[in-house]
Amino acid sequence: MKILLHSYVAARSLIARYLHAQTVLRAAEFETDVRTGVKADDLDVSGYDALVSHDVVPAAVRGALPGRVLGGRRWSRPEQLTWLAERDFPVMEWKLVGSQAEGLALFDTWGVDRLIVKRSYVDGGAGWHVLTRNQARYVTWDTAKDIVCREVNEDDGRVFKADLFAGRIMIGYVLKKAPLRDRLLANDETPDGYRRLAVYRDDRVAPDERHRGLVEFGEAEREELRRLSRELTQAGLGYVSVDLMRKPDGTLVAIELNTARVATWWTERFAFTRERFGEALVDLVRRF
Repeated sequence: MKILLHSYVAARSLIARYLHAQTVLRAAEFETDVRTGVKADDLDVSGYDALVSHDVVPAAVRGALPGRVLGGRRWSRPEQLTWLAERDFPVMEWKLVGSQAEGLALFDTWGVDRLIVKRSYVDGGAGWHVLTRNQARYVTWDTAKDIVCREVNEDDGRVFKADLFAGRIMIGYVLKKAPLRDRLLANDETPDGYRRLAVYRDDRVAPDERHRGLVEFGEAEREELRRLSRELTQAGLGYVSVDLMRKPDGTLVAIELNTARVATWWTERFAFTRERFGEALVDLVRRF
């Protein structure tokens, strides 16, 4: 069997992961190549039996290797959260609304002073914005693909991340963010209709242990995450990251599913992530 490990961008951290996986696969007598600099849409997978991509893999490429492609899918926010809920994985409270007025009515429906709009197809944490009652005006959003959400926990802004692959948890960590109310900038005139957020760190300083740290989930939570990872693999997803928050009662709920281009620069500082990825990949390939 011949395996292709692919990423359009040759990030140093990702390449380190791929080269380790290549070594492990070759030791198990699976021929393996690493390819970067080529967009997934332009991939030539002829001669390969399986593809593992860091990017969104188009239908045409998936069709060339039926059942043996693990990579991203272009899912909107509603599609992500609906898919999770259909598989009984707990998610945050959210709505897909038919109009701006219907979205703003959720202030009263939910009895809250803040709403969150989460946009689809925006990466890097730039896809969500805060709405407050005291705004003079509001900008529009895509009512077909963007969602309106309620805060999971007004007293806890932390975001937990679980990176998953092939039925396993690769790493669990937490972004140490303050509650949302403490991150709103005072006296914001909201020129484009959205409230500004104070960053949880100095943008000029790379995040470190002050801003994030490793975390261990409870045993029941780990089992649910492993189950989710198996479901994702069955759906043809590769290395994914699910963002989670804790409700006031401690329940862990998903707020976002990142199916492609998952950040590797911080997680790859821990050798065990490469080791787990390589082991999981070998086990998976043996079952193909």
